[in-house]
Amino acid sequence: MSKRLIFVLSILAVLAGCRRDESQLNKRCTSGCALFNIRVGTGDSSAYPVGGAHVDLVWQGPNGIFGGGGKSIDIAKGYTDAHGMINMQFKAYGNEFTNGYFIINVTGPLNYIASQKILFGIKNADTTLNTSVHLPYTAYMKIVMKNFDPLTPDDSFAILPTFNTYGSTITADLFATSKATGIYTNSLLFTGQSAPFDSLIYESPTAGNQYTRFSVVMHRNGVQVDRLDSIYIPKGTTGTYRVDYQHSFQ
Repeated sequence: MSKRLIFVLSILAVLAGCRRDESQLNKRCTSGCALFNIRVGTGDSSAYPVGGAHVDLVWQGPNGIFGGGGKSIDIAKGYTDAHGMINMQFKAYGNEFTNGYFIINVTGPLNYIASQKILFGIKNADTTLNTSVHLPYTAYMKIVMKNFDPLTPDDSFAILPTFNTYGSTITADLFATSKATGIYTNSLLFTGQSAPFDSLIYESPTAGNQYTRFSVVMHRNGVQVDRLDSIYIPKGTTGTYRVDYQHSFQ
């Protein structure tokens, strides 16, 4: 066995010995600790605290030197208090602050949309971090699209709904429940090759107690019309947004 290979294997063995395992989950730290103060909020501007939300702090390791995905390890888990706060204190193991990155996963309680926040560039093992994660209430939107009758192959009708996540990433698949039967569709893009229709309905979950925004782009016979609209949808309710393709060009 070559000296170079022996050296590489020795380094790997040392790194493996310093690696965190699941037995360190929520382990108490007394010195040289990192402290993550995490707030979970909801509603417009994420202004309203979410008590009882489940928070999971994960370290995601880099890809291995021989390829393959990096290892994902739970560091701490817990629930937010009535003020939407949770404090996670832990001691770094191995190269957690020099390689990889941290992920905060947040779920529940009921009637919320799961989300996460990815944290890059945290290099100090004794860092104190104050951060927040937006956990949207669940609401529903209904988009009613009317009178699409393309005249040329370049005609189109497209709608993009969005809502503000305030720096977080939604992890739930919001579009898995959209239907595609009868007058219901699971598409928000129609081209000159699409079949004309009098009315189609698209339904999907969205964020509650905040605005859902709609970016609409329509082309008809060489003319483009753009629209930016929004509607405020209270949690647990359905907001309806209507767009008439032909009327938009009159």
